[in-house]
Amino acid sequence: MKESLTPEKIQKDLSTGDLVRENAVELLISLIEGSDNIEIRVESIKTLENLNVQSEKIFKILENYLISDENAIVRASVAKYIIHNYLEYGLSALRWAIHHERSPLVLNLFFNSMEKFDSPQLKLMKKDLINWNDQFSTKIGVVPQESKFFLDLEVLFAKGKRNYVIDPFSYKHFETLSDIKNGEPWLAIKDRHVEILNFNYFNWKFIKNNTDIVNSLSKLQDLDVYLCSLRKYTHNDVVISSIPESIGSLIYLKKLTLRRIGLKKLPFSLKKLTQLKELDLSYNQLKEIPQFITSLNALEKLNIKHNIVQSIPEPLSYDIKVIR
Repeated sequence: MKESLTPEKIQKDLSTGDLVRENAVELLISLIEGSDNIEIRVESIKTLENLNVQSEKIFKILENYLISDENAIVRASVAKYIIHNYLEYGLSALRWAIHHERSPLVLNLFFNSMEKFDSPQLKLMKKDLINWNDQFSTKIGVVPQESKFFLDLEVLFAKGKRNYVIDPFSYKHFETLSDIKNGEPWLAIKDRHVEILNFNYFNWKFIKNNTDIVNSLSKLQDLDVYLCSLRKYTHNDVVISSIPESIGSLIYLKKLTLRRIGLKKLPFSLKKLTQLKELDLSYNQLKEIPQFITSLNALEKLNIKHNIVQSIPEPLSYDIKVIR
């Protein structure tokens, strides 16, 4: 039986000499243009980039998919290819994407590549990104310096979704929802700074997918218990075991709750949260509390209940109320 054509087979045949470079390129292009399998298309784009192929023909193909492909995962792969190999040549196409793109997968790729946009020719693109971020942060209600965390969250929510689009106004819902036990909202913003964050991936994703019932949910006696029970009967397609490092940009945070999200390790950027008074890490999979937590001079309360922590760094055990 003839072996199916895949990027892996093309690369293997190229390495063994069974396929010449020009034919490998043509076969990869045929997969990008003709395959119905998104994983194969994306892997073909990566393989083509690894071959370090640069030509006007290749760029025109990539430009077309950056502008018109329906799948955001494909567009993100193409954008990465163009940024790495056709940056100045593809300036017009990349700027067009910044102005029209609504997928966090693609936009976050631009922001993560901003250090590449320092030449005089590329400063307009950097300005485009700054303007986009100003608008994005204004819609959420935070300063631009804190908006990267929300863009990173949008990337999490977009995982595996071909048509997910950014909805900055959805974060207003998290300001109205609260755990009845303490009455504090999932998200509290004051003077355009995040002061309270109660993040649970499943809960936030559920709200984003069901904004039409937010008013009903806000009337529940204990929303946290309801969503926790609902989670048991819902397939959670993306497991979150870490938090974006950009959480360190929320330097005005006073209370941070990261309960029941499968955390195995804390981001090092947490050490920047010098105004943090309460940190709830309960019901996770943490084995240790890192030493940098001792640099949080304002911290008064640390909840590590239902983890597998063996010890905590000094002087946490003396200066802070630790709930174990």
